[in-house]
Amino acid sequence: MVRIKRGMKPKKEFDEVSCGGVPIYFEKNRANPLFLLVLHNGPFQYWAFPKGRQVEGETYEQTAIREIQEETGQKNFTLLKRLISDSIYFPKRGSKTIVKKVVFFLVQFHSKDINLSKEHVNYRWVTYEEAKSLLTFDDYHRVLQESREALISDS
Repeated sequence: MVRIKRGMKPKKEFDEVSCGGVPIYFEKNRANPLFLLVLHNGPFQYWAFPKGRQVEGETYEQTAIREIQEETGQKNFTLLKRLISDSIYFPKRGSKTIVKKVVFFLVQFHSKDINLSKEHVNYRWVTYEEAKSLLTFDDYHRVLQESREALISDS
């Protein structure tokens, strides 16, 4: 049995949780969707999917919807399914390394109109192959692959 001293909180599994989506758009047919990538602004720019930090009290779905709306300006989309491939990584916050989890959903956009937030400097609707070549981190490659597999299995 673990005892917690008065005034102490139990350690959370993750220091920070973010949620977001892998936006897809079916331009001509369901076999070849376009994927939305956003270019994050900052000292190190990188292509990724829209995501952001969870606010206390929000569900994963609520966070994903809010962050996708904030980062893309788009409200005309549907969360299709939660992806299994959560990202776990260990970024530095000042001198401290934290444990961060990112939950992704496959998201169908019903319009290609985007109004980027100031967190980003560019966006692109790209094919699967283009997304593979642009995405910076291995975790995003895994999420992209799972998204593609989910689309194939659902068709």
